[in-house]
Amino acid sequence: MKYLIALLTLCFSATVLAGAYGESGLRPEDVTGNDSTTDKVLDRVFGSDNPPPPPEQAFTKPALADLKLWQQFNASYTLRNNDYYIALDSLSVGQDDGIVRYAAAVLPKRGKLKNISFEGIDCKSRQYRVYAYGDETGKKWIDGNQRWKRLVKNQRNAYQGEFYDVMCNGGTAYPVPEIDKQLRDTDKQPGDCLGCRSRG
Repeated sequence: MKYLIALLTLCFSATVLAGAYGESGLRPEDVTGNDSTTDKVLDRVFGSDNPPPPPEQAFTKPALADLKLWQQFNASYTLRNNDYYIALDSLSVGQDDGIVRYAAAVLPKRGKLKNISFEGIDCKSRQYRVYAYGDETGKKWIDGNQRWKRLVKNQRNAYQGEFYDVMCNGGTAYPVPEIDKQLRDTDKQPGDCLGCRSRG
């Protein structure tokens, strides 16, 4: 009986750790913009592992109503309850801070509500941030000013971790034309990166 209890305790601990760190090896973050109860518990158990916010240069958000080049992004299996799009005409890479900024749209497959956001990914620290959300008309931005959060993969709605693979080369952002090319390449598998395998 003693051994059975010890074995069950070990299995439970392994499950908690696997869930806490996910397949990417990083502790999952709540991507809704609010710290969930799970995140608060994980912070108490494992500590907050977010690195310092990256330095940012001044930038201007593109006019939401002017964004016309929406490219669908092939997300991984865990994200297939939604369709994901990136506005190619919103892409930029900060000359000084190297942060990739873009507009993204999430469309639930079983609904008509379209969620649009303007976000940034810092390749060096592997963090993302939501700057603003599209209003109900889809014509203007509403400031969100969320804090920087760690990128994760294989978690519900954690699409920014998937974007990292086509926007970043390790700790450096690809140039905008290369990111554009990658996003247009529909033969790429989710999670592929430049120089990685592509579907034959």
